Amino acid sequence: MSTCIQIIEGMVPGINRLALKGHMEQFGQVDLVHMGDRQNPEEEPPKVRFSTPEAAQRALDAINAGQVVIDGMLLKAQFMQGKGRGRGAPPSATERNLEVTSRDLFLERERARAQQRDRERGKERSRSRDRSRRRRKRTSSSRSRRRRKSGSRSRGRKR
Repeated sequence: MSTCIQIIEGMVPGINRLALKGHMEQFGQVDLVHMGDRQNPEEEPPKVRFSTPEAAQRALDAINAGQVVIDGMLLKAQFMQGKGRGRGAPPSATERNLEVTSRDLFLERERARAQQRDRERGKERSRSRDRSRRRRKRTSSSRSRRRRKSGSRSRGRKR
């Protein structure tokens, strides 16, 4: 006999883990309550693990007899399919990551801004550097020509 049951019908979207645990503790000590995928409860339904198989059996019998009502909804449950151990298959790359925090969003936005700033600065700097290099080349060659023509080699200004 298993110690873990799955709630397959009747879960209200607004109910939290502690409320479900409170309803289930009337049948015995609850070790774990996992709410599953709240956006798609058919794929990963809520689970409740009891400390003893007898407590799980009492809860399952009461739920399926219609004695457990949460926010006006009758629950339906079954024993967990499979071992009930392990974390299951890892999420695929196409699944949406629901564990994104506001910090992650902030850092992502700041990185994008920094990259944009770097791109813009790179364009400005390269243009200005090219211009100043061209000016230096023009002026340095013309200065040396002037110096050669005038015969002056002093670096200071003539007065």
